[in-house]
Amino acid sequence: MIDLSTFPYKDVFEKLENTLLKEGSREISLDKIHKELSQYKNIEFIQRTDAEYYQLIVMVVFYSGFKAQTVTSKREIILRHFSDWKDVANYTEADIERILNDPSMIANENKIRACVNNARAIKNIVKEFGSMHKYIEGFNPNDSAENLLLLKENLESKFSYLGKITVYHFMTDIGLNVLKPDRVICRIFKRLGLIADENQLLSTVLQGRKFQQQTGHSIRYIDIVLVAYGQVEFLDLGVKKGICLNKPRCEVCPLKSNICNFS
Repeated sequence: MIDLSTFPYKDVFEKLENTLLKEGSREISLDKIHKELSQYKNIEFIQRTDAEYYQLIVMVVFYSGFKAQTVTSKREIILRHFSDWKDVANYTEADIERILNDPSMIANENKIRACVNNARAIKNIVKEFGSMHKYIEGFNPNDSAENLLLLKENLESKFSYLGKITVYHFMTDIGLNVLKPDRVICRIFKRLGLIADENQLLSTVLQGRKFQQQTGHSIRYIDIVLVAYGQVEFLDLGVKKGICLNKPRCEVCPLKSNICNFS
């Protein structure tokens, strides 16, 4: 492991970001890339409706283990079936069968049932706390890492498919100071010497916070740049082939000679 007290988080991130922009601009204009990225720069933990929280959870459920582009292309259809938690909480077996028989829908029974169960979980939370926002806010999750972990543990206990990684996906989407420690980001951090093992999820989360603190960017922006850098493709940014892959494209990475530990 390297000396993390002297790790150049800001410089490293800027090099990754600039390389990503350069690669993406081979396919689409820089203006289009910046416009796409801009939506991630100011995501904060703000007041959201119960319906908004539910829809975020629904999408996390469907993204889990599935190719992102496939799920994104079906977003409108998915949310048509799971738009209102109040209605979904009352779904019967006939409703589940109806959704499974929709030829345009991602017909994964486990995910569909999870979305029904999660609507019922929100119903219980609203009954007990008044709203999803009050429930989450009650943990003061951005005050400390301990509070954040307490919320994480509680979310995992209440919701289906919010597991040890996907729960971070939801927390990132609602503007909490945490990134999703998926296999892509863990791989990058391992190669940078920031973690010793790709299974160190909490260490990955804490290192993501260091990038946020040193760069001043939102954690969601840090997350999206890193994911795009290490994902097979990220077409919204013009990236047809990622850089820090299982078989990395070291020839285009500015960190290959002095920081990256890949060999």
